Amino acid sequence: MLTEHHAQGKIFWPDGARLAVALTFDFQGGEDVKPDKNGKINHEEYTQGEYGPNTGIWRILRILDETKVKATFMTCGGIAERFPEAMAAIAQRGHEVAGHGYHHEVARDLTREEERDVIRRTLEMLKTRAGRRPIGWRSCTQSPNSIELLMEQGYLWNSNSFSHDLPFIWSDGTREIVELPRQPFGDGRTYGHRDSGNPNDALVVWKSFFDDIYEEAGISPNFCTFQFHPYISSRFGRAAALRQLIQYMKSHEGVWFATGTEVAEWWLKQGFSSKPQARAAAGA
Repeated sequence: MLTEHHAQGKIFWPDGARLAVALTFDFQGGEDVKPDKNGKINHEEYTQGEYGPNTGIWRILRILDETKVKATFMTCGGIAERFPEAMAAIAQRGHEVAGHGYHHEVARDLTREEERDVIRRTLEMLKTRAGRRPIGWRSCTQSPNSIELLMEQGYLWNSNSFSHDLPFIWSDGTREIVELPRQPFGDGRTYGHRDSGNPNDALVVWKSFFDDIYEEAGISPNFCTFQFHPYISSRFGRAAALRQLIQYMKSHEGVWFATGTEVAEWWLKQGFSSKPQARAAAGA
């Protein structure tokens, strides 16, 4: 049975930072656009998704270069396979590459063996393209088997839960994995998925969230994950909103921009989650 281990007592971030921010990009293409009942693909929807790996990723990387922050790219194995130059550029710039399924599979629709195979093949392809094996994961949904399968394949962290602000640890008694919770305000929601929504409205939402959590972090250090997609937040206008958000957060003192692995390793090193809370994982 899986149990959750939450923070016991006061936490702290490197150099006394009050807030840890993880910028994550779900790097996929048009995989989530499935054939209709006649076996035909919606060309317009599919190519909107394909804008990310073909064009948008380069604009995202330029923004990260300009703002001098490191991010984590939750990457589909199929994207790494099809776009090796983009993967090399991400790795060469010092960003983290983590897993996001192979073809953006819906994890809850997979059998245990199918999901195990997806995780394994994704790991192998990302290692080949990025030159380093991934140790972080976020899938398209999570199944009752996901955590144990990630433990089985040696992953350090997962980022699928919406149930907490601070990181916590999943344990099965002998193995453990850090959970880096995410927030339900990613660009796919603020923009109404692919083709609607005002960049200025999205920026208002993001700044409001940051302001609130930054203020609360003055009482006790906190953590937040921003979830973006290259095919969404790289579009003209939207890219400007992303740049402005990063610059706005950087203008505040005590903000630690970290990759998923940096946060997870810090959490484990400091032993913040020292005692289990006896609560079974959903579906376990």
